[in-house]
Amino acid sequence: MPRFDVSHVSYGKSEQNNQIVIRGEITNLSGRNYTAVAVRVVLFIKNFPIANIVIVVNGLPNDSTRTFEKYVEELEYEKVGKDITRFEAYVESAY
Repeated sequence: MPRFDVSHVSYGKSEQNNQIVIRGEITNLSGRNYTAVAVRVVLFIKNFPIANIVIVVNGLPNDSTRTFEKYVEELEYEKVGKDITRFEAYVESAY
């Protein structure tokens, strides 16, 4: 897998509604330009995954950084947001 840096990933309550929103940045350090990169983010309560989201970042030239944001529509922040104990974020594919 080419080298990418996924950073500044966070989750919180959406400003528009009660949904959870995931935000972050991805940097292309691969030496190639990519049309799209898929970032997978998994949210956990203890060791149980409660959300498994794929975020597609379009247009990622070499040595560039893009921000991403995705709403987790099936989860309400008020119900589970404070119970989330950890998350994992990684690049799943690039083309």
